Amino acid sequence: MAKRRTPHRSLSLSGSHWRADGAPKVRYGTEREAQMAAAERGAEGGVDLGVYRCEYCSGWHMGRTSPRQD
Repeated sequence: MAKRRTPHRSLSLSGSHWRADGAPKVRYGTEREAQMAAAERGAEGGVDLGVYRCEYCSGWHMGRTSPRQD
């Protein structure tokens, strides 16, 4: 089986556009959509997620509200 390649990261985007696993973050068009997705994901995984307005794409992303515990 072929090894999966990490997606190419554009130098013009900040780290806020990428998840810890190297995949691009989902862009939500409204704060409400992002909050609903964060609540659903948090309920599934037991992780507190917050939402924030992205300065690069003007969309909304979600991210952890506390540091990762790896």
